[in-house]
Amino acid sequence: MSEMISEQLNADVTDNFRNRLFANGKSRNTVKMYGYIVDQYLDFVKFQREAITAENIEAFKEFLSIEKGYSKSTIYLYIRALQSFLSYIGMENLGHLKAPKRPQKVPNYLMNEEVSTIIASCRNLKERLIIKLLVYTGIRVSELCSIRIQDIDVNSKTLKIRNGKGDKDRLVVFSDKVVPDLKLYLMEMKDGKARGDFLFPTSRSKRVSPVTVERVVRNIVKRSGLQKKVTPHTFRHTFATSLLRNGADLRIIQLLLGHSSISTTQIYTHMDDRALKMGYEKFIPSY
Repeated sequence: MSEMISEQLNADVTDNFRNRLFANGKSRNTVKMYGYIVDQYLDFVKFQREAITAENIEAFKEFLSIEKGYSKSTIYLYIRALQSFLSYIGMENLGHLKAPKRPQKVPNYLMNEEVSTIIASCRNLKERLIIKLLVYTGIRVSELCSIRIQDIDVNSKTLKIRNGKGDKDRLVVFSDKVVPDLKLYLMEMKDGKARGDFLFPTSRSKRVSPVTVERVVRNIVKRSGLQKKVTPHTFRHTFATSLLRNGADLRIIQLLLGHSSISTTQIYTHMDDRALKMGYEKFIPSY
């Protein structure tokens, strides 16, 4: 953007950058994270435009890695944000910014008996419904918090996710095992004359926050006695892994999870030893 070439960098440039991201259809989470990263970098260069060089960005990467101890995945996100920002201020020709290759970690997931143990450790209907929706649909915690009652169709066992990652809408399906708890919960909400239209509202009729859900999950897992670290995202990994183990096509898993690229879904092609052996025995060629 040529009008910014001669402009002295100041605190407003980040706000303007966020507005441009919003205008280009980026999600709220992406805008928030990219803005935070750019703020950090501009502070690193003391808002001096002439200090923004390829060498300086390499120094920033070293700072993040050595001083901050950030992982390769985090630094990758930082570089992606800075690439977007440099394009915004007309410095996309600065040079190729090399982001560290993201490690392909095997996702942390649960076995069936571990999920059963967690569900059995829920103290009330609300806790049980939260866990079941996460593990039987694979939705993100932010998507769980945003569910509105009118987007639920109990009869067809479908749930419309609005403004998911990338501000995309999609339809997800839930299991018969969710239906009884969901019906009872909706009935209790109606009898209690709950205000607002969120499935999990706060006392002020606003949607519950992801932090609150993470705390609920952490407390349930602690009561269950499991020693694994379990977060809401662990249930998403568990859902995808279970589908794959049961023979689901990657394309179906991609659609259910709301991945924009099949390459993201391919991380779930990892299998535990039991499933790997079962698959081998089933498809072994006969020469």
